Amino acid sequence: MIKFLDSELGTLYLAPARSGAGAMLVRCFDAALPPSAVSAYVDLIRAIHSWIDERPELAYQVQLELPVEVGADFVARPHHVYQVSTAAYVEWEDPPELPDELVELRQELRACLAEVGDDPHERIVARVIVRSMLEPTGKAYFAGSTGQLVVVEPKLTPEDVEAWARLERERNDRA
Repeated sequence: MIKFLDSELGTLYLAPARSGAGAMLVRCFDAALPPSAVSAYVDLIRAIHSWIDERPELAYQVQLELPVEVGADFVARPHHVYQVSTAAYVEWEDPPELPDELVELRQELRACLAEVGDDPHERIVARVIVRSMLEPTGKAYFAGSTGQLVVVEPKLTPEDVEAWARLERERNDRA
């Protein structure tokens, strides 16, 4: 593996493509999040994926990558190669034109997020969705060929993962 970059969520490594398999990004939990956070990290990503899938108006327009391998202290996901992330639409000196499909998707996202209630789990999911799909990020891109917003990794913070883990512990304690 080749070190890709440091992150507060953990060091990212690039695992080059091997026979029949594409390149992978491997996040090792060796920074603000300890290895014990792997489960909450993955559960939160799956909850975001489920939230999107439960809304047909979003499900066909958003591709959210799920981890393909989960270990005791790491998570692996496919490595995407793209030139224009959603950050480019606002951060570049000469930004590309924002695709109409992305504008429409963001309107639908805002409408769905407006219906989020007081459930603390759903509020964390909503907060991450805002950062991952409505705000500029290098972790998402619009794939014109499919008309989808591809979120290669939700824009999580250590606080999101810790809050999710705390809520899950409380839920388990009540059960």
